[in-house]
Amino acid sequence: MPRQAEATKSVTIVVAGSGGQKHDVEIQRGVTVRDLLERLNLTGHLSRLDDPAPLGENEEIYSRVQNGEKLILGPNTPVAAGRSK
Repeated sequence: MPRQAEATKSVTIVVAGSGGQKHDVEIQRGVTVRDLLERLNLTGHLSRLDDPAPLGENEEIYSRVQNGEKLILGPNTPVAAGRSK
């Protein structure tokens, strides 16, 4: 039975700027950030509360988070192309 407990982790995704919208989800080994966001029909950049750097969309998320952790979903932001004058 302890193995089953380790097979999934529960995380909460809080959508930044939504006034408190959140999604409680369970993840398993091998699930990427992209997989998770597609499953929830969400777009944006996912990051941990203690590290504002976004997780890579192809990054396996299970090993990066703790059970019960809250993650922040920030908006996709366009990349600005610089111009030299």
